[in-house]
Amino acid sequence: MVMVLIGVLAAIGVPRLVGDNSFAAATFGDEVASSLRSAQKTAVARRRLVCVNVGGSAVILQMAEKPGAAGCGIALDAIGAATTASGVTATSHTLYFQPNGLITSSAAGHDTVRGAVLIHLDGKERRRIVFEGSTGYVQ
Repeated sequence: MVMVLIGVLAAIGVPRLVGDNSFAAATFGDEVASSLRSAQKTAVARRRLVCVNVGGSAVILQMAEKPGAAGCGIALDAIGAATTASGVTATSHTLYFQPNGLITSSAAGHDTVRGAVLIHLDGKERRRIVFEGSTGYVQ
């Protein structure tokens, strides 16, 4: 019985002691998904364009200064994500959340975009955050 208990503790505890960043990758993935959802809700609620830059270890959100503006200039500091864990990265994307709820590839809002942000840990994919431009859905 003691040997079984030691085996279970070793299986759970050793990866945490040697610095496996699996938990950091999962947390960063949740923060990225939450940031993208917040960007969509902010764009609709404030009727302004919200620009999102995802890349490396951070997500940066900015909002247009006034409704109908073609660019983003106000930083949304409270919303966003960042990680300092080594080996945890996200694929680069620039997304534009339109006031009507669509996700587009340009600030003009003509072309909806569909894709995924991939969260990697040491080069291996750990999470895929899918976004659907025609509906604004983020999964």
